[in-house]
Amino acid sequence: MNFKKLLSLCAFLTILSSGSSQVKWDINTGLNYSNIIAKDQDGNKSNTSSVPGIYLGLGVGIPLSQLVSVQPTLVYVKRGFQQTGESHVGWGRDFEAQTSYIELPVDFLYKPKIGPGNLLIAAGTYIGYGTGGKWTTNGTVLIGDIMIDGKGDIAFQNDALISGKGMNSYTYARPWDYGVHFRIGYALFGQYSLSFNVQRGIADLQPRWGDYQPESTVRNKSLGVTLSYSFQ
Repeated sequence: MNFKKLLSLCAFLTILSSGSSQVKWDINTGLNYSNIIAKDQDGNKSNTSSVPGIYLGLGVGIPLSQLVSVQPTLVYVKRGFQQTGESHVGWGRDFEAQTSYIELPVDFLYKPKIGPGNLLIAAGTYIGYGTGGKWTTNGTVLIGDIMIDGKGDIAFQNDALISGKGMNSYTYARPWDYGVHFRIGYALFGQYSLSFNVQRGIADLQPRWGDYQPESTVRNKSLGVTLSYSFQ
């Protein structure tokens, strides 16, 4: 990822937290199941399935009232998808992509007191940037008249005609992603929480080919479970 862009995300997080002395920081870790929604020019959806990945984040809760706060979180997350049989969104058979993203979800969090703890209901938006990854497929792959091993690197590019990291580089998607984010969970003792989250991409990640923009579309989606520890 462009280092200046990463610094900008970190600076945004810091600026949001600097205006209040009652902020709470959160350390998040969890498991994420991600997939893509890929459609061709006729609207037919590719048959892909989810892959697991880690979720690591550092967030800050900025109170707006006793029950409501805004919560930006800087996240490193593993995403991707797999497709059994002949692949329509990759190379060869049984294609699987494992990708890495840096993301910044910004949620509005509602936390009413229920029982010994607090119910957590959050909704918001996110932006993300694809940093790379790996792909594998069953056997070898023929690209033109060149046979390559069934594995290689993931490239995030706006233009798929621009060569990535070499012959084994697969252009996965445009690097910038954005969409909506939802979360529900429960917190105990004001410090420990367990949450389930759903994320749905709005951005069309299908790269262009030079001056041609394909009518097919690619969007991210995921669900996951997260454990959090809060401190001041």
